[in-house]
Amino acid sequence: MQKVMVFIDFENFNISLMALYKKAGTPIPRLDYNLMPQKIIDLLPGENNRLIKTFLFAPKPDDFLMRDRRRKATYDWVNGLKNQKYFTVIEGQHLARPVSGLSFSDMDINRPETYFVVEKGTDVNMAAHLITKGFLHAYDTALLLTGDSDYIPILDILNTMGKTTVSVGVKGQNLFRLKDHSDDLIILDEAFFYTCLRQS
Repeated sequence: MQKVMVFIDFENFNISLMALYKKAGTPIPRLDYNLMPQKIIDLLPGENNRLIKTFLFAPKPDDFLMRDRRRKATYDWVNGLKNQKYFTVIEGQHLARPVSGLSFSDMDINRPETYFVVEKGTDVNMAAHLITKGFLHAYDTALLLTGDSDYIPILDILNTMGKTTVSVGVKGQNLFRLKDHSDDLIILDEAFFYTCLRQS
């Protein structure tokens, strides 16, 4: 039996998902994040791959950004994923900062031109969990849902440890650099996402 863990860089994955459907001019699907990891594992060769656990890495908006209803709704939904079985949400941070020349008191949630958003923790958290769980032999195969080339050193370390790594991306993402550092590459498209819809 091959023990498989799935590691999802939520923001990176979600941005790519939105870009795919925006280009197609169709609504973004409501995906079942408990079902989707198993569906991806079903694409792996062999029949002895078993999903052990899924880890989703997502930033929590700070108090200022929580005033944005869209951001708060997304966070509330991500927070709800903590109730799923064999699924862990690891939070980073989204921090609002004033643009040059303005102070924090000048920031207005309804005027995006007054602030920018800094992401903290997601990459470090995901890298730490990948390496730690690899050293502890918690998995044989790691599936990374991200297009971020910053994970290349992590993939190389896992390869040295003898772990199998699979980079998973959304159609349209540039995964060229990850391909050469992974044992396999899986591209998800609209047909795949159709099989992972949440039930109404």
